[in-house]
Amino acid sequence: MRKHINLVLLLLLFVLPVVVAKLVLDNHWYQGGAINRGQLLDEPVVTDWLGMRGKWQLVYLLPEACDARCQGALFNLRQVPQAMGAEQERIVSLVLVSGQGDTGLPSAEQVQAGGSTVLAAPDPVLAQIRALEFGAQAIYISDPQGNVMLAYPLVEGQIQVLAQGKDMLRDLKRLLKVSKIG
Repeated sequence: MRKHINLVLLLLLFVLPVVVAKLVLDNHWYQGGAINRGQLLDEPVVTDWLGMRGKWQLVYLLPEACDARCQGALFNLRQVPQAMGAEQERIVSLVLVSGQGDTGLPSAEQVQAGGSTVLAAPDPVLAQIRALEFGAQAIYISDPQGNVMLAYPLVEGQIQVLAQGKDMLRDLKRLLKVSKIG
């Protein structure tokens, strides 16, 4: 009888952790940790309209009227690639403009002088950006193959803009470290 009790206890010792792990995962009691600071899109969006294939891109759709959140986004688009140091050549900031309305900026050349590439976006592209999870109210990170995967919703206020820039910088450094492309 004692042999059977030892055998059952030994069996429980190995089976019980597996059963408990299965219950925890099936009932969603475990919340896995995330190390990214941006909002990971549910499904990466594969694009063929991004301008700089082969580079990591920070993509932003410039609104018709550039308010404080827009100015913060343009600030981050200038500063984040410069803060990458030696990896700066692997990143490009891409500002998409619709070509309609007054953006509140003196000219597209001023944005381009800040280190961003300005592209006129056709209507199908504008519709695709607006259909993304955060629409035109975010800065997106796209990989060198054109997959849009991370979003940073626009923020307002100097402290929040600087914090968002640090978050983008941290995520980009991690992506470039593990990526062999771009």
